[in-house]
Amino acid sequence: LQNVPTYLCRDAGDLQYVVDKGWIDVIDSRYILGLDGISLPLLALTLLVVPLCIIYSWNHLPDPGKPKAFFTLLLILETGMVGTFLAQDLILFFVFFEVVLLPMYFLIGVWGGEQRQYASIKFFLYTLFGSVFMLLGFLGLYFSGPDPHTFDLVKLTEFGAGGGFTHTFQLIVFGAIALGFAIKVPMWPFHTWLPDAHTEAPTIGSVLLAGIMLKMGTYGFIRIALPVLPEG
Repeated sequence: LQNVPTYLCRDAGDLQYVVDKGWIDVIDSRYILGLDGISLPLLALTLLVVPLCIIYSWNHLPDPGKPKAFFTLLLILETGMVGTFLAQDLILFFVFFEVVLLPMYFLIGVWGGEQRQYASIKFFLYTLFGSVFMLLGFLGLYFSGPDPHTFDLVKLTEFGAGGGFTHTFQLIVFGAIALGFAIKVPMWPFHTWLPDAHTEAPTIGSVLLAGIMLKMGTYGFIRIALPVLPEG
């Protein structure tokens, strides 16, 4: 294994290429990024699919055109997806998780099919609704977590795995966080936005929805909900 890259030899729990910078000092939220065995395949998938979408769109730009706006939104969408798979701070994760909403809203609403406005608004409202509960769950983890309070996902995972959160607290907060992720997956009965979004989205919108964005919800369960709140 001497010639195999280290990131392929490490355990899934070993963070590599860590970036840890001060960010929002008032609430002790830090700009922490890291790569491990869970996020690596999803990061690789994102960095493969998005360039393919760009290559396809080069000669197949949907109406009404506007290539500058189209490709700008596509790159912002990629930023949100990559950041979601690398973020190790709950507030940073939430920001990246929500960044993907606006680009996809406009990609569907401007370059989509006949019912594009209905589909884009439904997609936006559904996801935003779940995100409110997810943010409340993150705040619950912050105030009930280790002292000093932190949004650091590694510290919260260690605290939760060690039995730091009560059983009742875990049930309540897991429910709030799970609602946000369930809508993103989407899981029944929060799935009704997906057929409209897929039908009305431009080709690359459907590709990115099915290929990457729907995996963000399941990734959230595996990265945050299950390890931090194991009893919940």
